[in-house]
Amino acid sequence: MKNSLLLFFFLAVFSFTSCSDDEDQIPSGSLNVEATINGADWKASGNSRVTSLAGVTVFAIGAGATDRSNIAITLDREATGTYDLEGRALYTDAAQTVNSATSGTVTITKLEGNKVSGTFSFRASPLVGTGPEVVIANGKFTDINIMK
Repeated sequence: MKNSLLLFFFLAVFSFTSCSDDEDQIPSGSLNVEATINGADWKASGNSRVTSLAGVTVFAIGAGATDRSNIAITLDREATGTYDLEGRALYTDAAQTVNSATSGTVTITKLEGNKVSGTFSFRASPLVGTGPEVVIANGKFTDINIMK
């Protein structure tokens, strides 16, 4: 199951970051995800997707910034509430180092039509090798589109 969850993470990150160069520009006013990463402000454009695979629901929320850094959160249900992010969130920095959440939470505060809003914070360590812990705090996403 852990390998399946890791596969979902990589698919989520891939689906939110694999854009052509023409799509890399974030339209003005669409920076609907923000957080503080290691004390620095971070803003990005987000999307989410709900899909079922082999009877398992996957609700992926992702956001990418112009420097190619991104955050991906994967849940096993589409519902409001607070969820543990250990092993369910990734932060990829501009150098493309992938960090996996070791602790933290996401709170889905609004699911309305095809939009989702909420807050998040987590601590993450490199998925491969060693390196410094990354602290993501004060995260929020507002009216992110849900693709189904």
